[in-house]
Amino acid sequence: MMKLISSISILLFSIAVLPMAKAGERRSALDLDLDALRWENRVLVLFSPTEFDPSFQMQKQDLTSGAEGVLGRDLMILEILEKGNSQAGNMLLSEKAVEDIRMRLGARSGAFEVLLIGKDGMVKLRSAEPVPVKDLFGLIDSMPMRRQEMDNKKK
Repeated sequence: MMKLISSISILLFSIAVLPMAKAGERRSALDLDLDALRWENRVLVLFSPTEFDPSFQMQKQDLTSGAEGVLGRDLMILEILEKGNSQAGNMLLSEKAVEDIRMRLGARSGAFEVLLIGKDGMVKLRSAEPVPVKDLFGLIDSMPMRRQEMDNKKK
């Protein structure tokens, strides 16, 4: 329970405080390793040529509308851009981390793609089109580990 509260606190801090950084202010780059998230978070990876890609924008907008569901499902969102700053939540990712993630997940150059990685580290969904948050949450909620989490919350 304390682990959950700690994770939520860090995520809420990232969502609330980090976007307030001034446009010219530099944030340190994170050397994220996907293995470090295993058994802790589900990971939604958004690959996009740029932040202005219409599919990327549509997916982000839909996720924003489902922010509470994102938190409740331990979902970490990675934005991996070919041109521009890539992020994990609101933390900038290092170039090394971006290259490692692109290579490990087989990202296609110049294309938008969404990948859902389960807490077990396995790819559960790969789509070349935005995935409605309702469908995404439905898929997550059908996973055995998520069903167990929901059952534990009821007790």
